[in-house]
Amino acid sequence: MSLSPATADPMQPHLSGRRTLLPWYIIEFLNSYAATLFCAGCYDYADEILHVTPAARLWLSAAWGFAYIFIALGAGRLSEKLGPRRVVGTMIAGCIATTLLALIAIHMHSIWILLAVMLPMNITSTMIWPALESAITRSPAKMRLSTRMAIYNLSWGSAGFAALFTRGTLEHLDWSMIFIAPAIASALALLIFATRAIPAAMISADHVPEESGGEHDVDDPAIRRRAKNLLIMAWIGNTLAYVAINVVTPVQMRLANEAGFTDLRIVAFVTSIWSFMRFVGFGLTWKWAGWHYKNRWLIGSQIALTFSFALMFLNSNPWTLGLAQGVFGLSAALVYSSSLYYAMHVSSGHGGHAGVHEALIGAGIAIGPAVGAIAGGNDFSTAALARIAISVTAVMLLGILVQSFIAYRGRTPLQPTATPNFSKIEN
Repeated sequence: MSLSPATADPMQPHLSGRRTLLPWYIIEFLNSYAATLFCAGCYDYADEILHVTPAARLWLSAAWGFAYIFIALGAGRLSEKLGPRRVVGTMIAGCIATTLLALIAIHMHSIWILLAVMLPMNITSTMIWPALESAITRSPAKMRLSTRMAIYNLSWGSAGFAALFTRGTLEHLDWSMIFIAPAIASALALLIFATRAIPAAMISADHVPEESGGEHDVDDPAIRRRAKNLLIMAWIGNTLAYVAINVVTPVQMRLANEAGFTDLRIVAFVTSIWSFMRFVGFGLTWKWAGWHYKNRWLIGSQIALTFSFALMFLNSNPWTLGLAQGVFGLSAALVYSSSLYYAMHVSSGHGGHAGVHEALIGAGIAIGPAVGAIAGGNDFSTAALARIAISVTAVMLLGILVQSFIAYRGRTPLQPTATPNFSKIEN
């Protein structure tokens, strides 16, 4: 089984868009399932078996995010240098080894050992994301860029929900399954890669699709300025979304306990609501393009995200927890879709921009849990959860204010000579 780039056959028949893109989406689903189950399982293990404080679990997430920043930036550059196909194949194989290595943590019963075994999986799984984003954007197919990115989001979004939903059953079966199941998922991904992924020579920036229908023309200076402003805002917004997500994820078992749920399987069901709604949100952002190039949707979704986050921590009513998760998931979907859409459209699918997109996710994963951990302290009480919520909410509101300032500064009138469809780039 070779993981090196395949050689293009000049006599090779034309492949359909489904044939060129579907393997990447399946690999994305399996890798996302493995990474999400691995992380969520580690946090649950730290809570249920090691009995560490919420702050300690947040420090685990912060350490993951801090490493993620540098890994993702390197992954973007590596994808451009070696080609996305080679990076994807090599790192999938690495994921099998790193997830099984983590079984050591089950026998050592130490939070420090758990932290140590999380790092290798972080490296191998994180290196895949920018390469996959670049491969999907640059593979030959007639599918529009926005559609490619929407299906990409649906792929990993559905996998994230599946991982959070099934983790309770796997944990109830045996705690080692939080590492064995990801290894199986990665092995299936490697099989798909080896047998179905297109040759490296077929992946090219020449295949990046032009958006049809005259939605916008990024060659126009005014439109390009708007695009760059929205890209910066979306990157900040997505960082904030991951600030919130990665404060919720490490302590979601505690939030469910506060709402009256204790069985691992029920807890997994309850705490996966937001992930399911994020998946639904990805479908909505695909089918409805009204959010494209509109400041109000980008900023409004973050306001909803912020207040639903705070509500999950400050109110223990089970119905309120479910409703807040629904708003939280839908808002996170719109923010993430904006970040990836503008990054890949403005850059023509460049792996470096995909790396920046992922690195900023890492910044959110690091900043949010670190702020929450400092605020929470070595305390198991409900008051600690309130301190976490208030401190992280303040960070998110500050980020929204920065974006509002960028949006205000960017409201320069378009030149009379510009001829694109203005109605689709209004604020």
